[in-house]
Amino acid sequence: MTTPIVTQQIDDLTVAENSPNATFDLSSNFDDPSTTGQIARFEFADNVGGGVTDVLLFDQEGVGAAATVENFLNYVKDGDYDQSIIHRSVPGFIIQGGGFAVTDSQVVELPADDPVVNEFSAERSNLPGTIALAKLGNDPDSGTNQWFFNLGDNSANLDQQNGGFTVFGQVLNAENLAPIEAIANLAIVNGGGALDTVPITDAIEPINTDDLVFLERVTLVTEDELQFSVTQNSNEKLVDATITDGELALDYASDKSGEATITLQATNLLGESVEEEFVVKVEKASEAGISEVSTSEVVDIDLLDSPVFRFLDPDTGIHFYAASEEERAELASSQPDYIAEAPVFTALDPLTGNSAAHEVFTLLNQDTGAYFYTTSEAELTSIKENSPNYIQETSTFAAFTEEQPGTIPIYRFFDTDTGTHFYTASTAEKESIEKNLPNYNSEDIAFYAFPASE
Repeated sequence: MTTPIVTQQIDDLTVAENSPNATFDLSSNFDDPSTTGQIARFEFADNVGGGVTDVLLFDQEGVGAAATVENFLNYVKDGDYDQSIIHRSVPGFIIQGGGFAVTDSQVVELPADDPVVNEFSAERSNLPGTIALAKLGNDPDSGTNQWFFNLGDNSANLDQQNGGFTVFGQVLNAENLAPIEAIANLAIVNGGGALDTVPITDAIEPINTDDLVFLERVTLVTEDELQFSVTQNSNEKLVDATITDGELALDYASDKSGEATITLQATNLLGESVEEEFVVKVEKASEAGISEVSTSEVVDIDLLDSPVFRFLDPDTGIHFYAASEEERAELASSQPDYIAEAPVFTALDPLTGNSAAHEVFTLLNQDTGAYFYTTSEAELTSIKENSPNYIQETSTFAAFTEEQPGTIPIYRFFDTDTGTHFYTASTAEKESIEKNLPNYNSEDIAFYAFPASE
């Protein structure tokens, strides 16, 4: 049978220290190419112990047997297999059903739909615990409603004859195989014709239809085709890697840099696995392209205001900004759950008189409590006219609309999940967001400012 595969390698990540947490949908990296997670549940009658056998269906196009599964499910959805019987048992070889039921104490043949084209593949061989479509002799494309479970390795026989018999599913595990094996151990009677090897639950004479092996029903259930786990994290103190509902979350520790090797495992419903490894590198500000040199070489330090600080609300994922030491202390005091992140940049006091500096318009989003910054008067006017939930506040700092000596670009993103904006001066963080956070829409450079001095 097929095993899970890596459909897209997870690239090594390089992020700046104190980067926001990142999430990844692992369904784009892993797949079980034979199945989408559909399971056929065979429920047998009490006279054979009332066992249940769950069968994973190989329903995915390409590697799977999609047309054969669709044919099978048509009978399932119509209830055709409910109260049908297992009419053939060959110990060590197969047990077969799907073609007969009992009406008025008589075994009758079930009506069949049009036959399906044979989908045999050597990648889906007739091995123990698999289910395959039965068909007429010397007619590869004659399969309809009858199926059989392989009790042994029948690949040397059934893979070779009559175009090969199409395997379209596999019993999930040994527990689910037990009812099939129990049926194979029952006594057998010859009812003539296609009923020459019928298993029975009671061999004491007289034998009647109550002694046949009944299939109460076949139903369809669906599970996630893959389960994911983190099998290795070489540096848990640097980054916490967790998986929830198929999404990998990377939570970076505050004020830490270094490397972590993370190994993920994808396991399918049959217990088969594949692993993928990648490296996360967290760089210090200087390594990430944020200059830590003194700005006094390019501008009078007395003209600089305090750094603009960034906070993260872990409950909502929204980032907040404080444009002064006082505002930073107030925010840290009033919101103790907020996570203090690195200073983003150093702003100019709006009253410096620097001819190149421009007022940064500050607007408060009343819905989220987050700030929006822009130096564009046209953008300011547009927001005022079209977004009544934004209120302009008295400007608290200034920046540059064009690059100046010693300045760095401040990149702006719009988070479509929270409806708020995110700002960073880190090129590494910008590139990481563009690569890994599809809900962050780049809005290019908001303005230019000086590197953070902390």
